[in-house]
Amino acid sequence: MAAFISIGIISLLVGVLFILSPDTLRRINDWSMTMVSAFDRKAFKYRTGLGLTLIIASILFFFVAYYISVRG
Repeated sequence: MAAFISIGIISLLVGVLFILSPDTLRRINDWSMTMVSAFDRKAFKYRTGLGLTLIIASILFFFVAYYISVRG
């Protein structure tokens, strides 16, 4: 439920920025592109550790989903 509320708030803010201040949205886009590019290089540099971390996190998420469905 909280995820839907968070996504709704983010989409509302982006929608308001599209209508009222598109220049701010362009600056955020430019900033995020530099951040994604830097993250992309670092992600490939540490791909083994990042991959293992994501696998462990997915196992944890599956366990939590299973636990909630059993105890639910």
